[in-house]
Amino acid sequence: MSPSDDMVERLGGNNMDRKGVVAEFLVKCIEYANHSIERKRSRGDDELIPAWETYIEFTQHALDEVHTGKLDSWFATDSREDLTKAKRIDIMDMSHPERSAWLAGIVSPRPLILASTIDENGIKNLAPLTSVMGVSNTPPLFIASFSRNKQKQYRGTLLNMRKTGTAILHVMPSTLQAVDWIDMAGSPIPPEESEWDLVDLTPHDENELLVQQAIAAIEVELVEEKELPGAVARLAVMQVKHIWTSSDKIPQQGLDVLTQHGMDNIMPAPNLWSKKVDKHYGPK
Repeated sequence: MSPSDDMVERLGGNNMDRKGVVAEFLVKCIEYANHSIERKRSRGDDELIPAWETYIEFTQHALDEVHTGKLDSWFATDSREDLTKAKRIDIMDMSHPERSAWLAGIVSPRPLILASTIDENGIKNLAPLTSVMGVSNTPPLFIASFSRNKQKQYRGTLLNMRKTGTAILHVMPSTLQAVDWIDMAGSPIPPEESEWDLVDLTPHDENELLVQQAIAAIEVELVEEKELPGAVARLAVMQVKHIWTSSDKIPQQGLDVLTQHGMDNIMPAPNLWSKKVDKHYGPK
């Protein structure tokens, strides 16, 4: 039996996601069986161990067939979209909200950052950003775009960086509580008030701008601000000065953090399956 339609819909209907769900379940079954065997051996209860070993053998065989593609037909779906019947849409004919929704839905998921800054009067600011992107490793440079609100004022994050020059960019844990923090931090409030008062977050003892509940953070300095052609938004170029992490191990597989997938839709970073690619390094 293939994964349920509801589960696949929540995962976006992707065949690889279907396989990822089943593969992850089979791995957990094998882990549980191995632990059961260990417990039985520690109690001297050996009678059922052969049955558990047979269960592991069959489950491992099923897992191998999922990974090798022998069961791909089980995960086939007629709802997968491609560009066989593509149509070209003029995006400039759209309203701003419609254009934003299309672009956010296609180029997705996007990193979700909780930016922390402080103004010249000591008022701290928190703001969710989805336009942050690393563009250089040496020197380490990030960029982010900042729009204006209905009152034609730029985001507090940009205004504060203009004055103090610094910000801390946090990635947040993939929990519903963290989604609530992000949602509340995006609330429009007067500049003399602080988003910290809206959320149950704790500043770190070593740096008042560092969110203690974050998974990791990047400390940046504003080095340049640029106009975008024909746009009111401004592009900020930021140099990374420090990283904040609780681990000495490089996160080669990424971190379990929040992302934005589509318009205003927050979800964990996809992690059901992965495949290493290395052709871009050229011949070894």
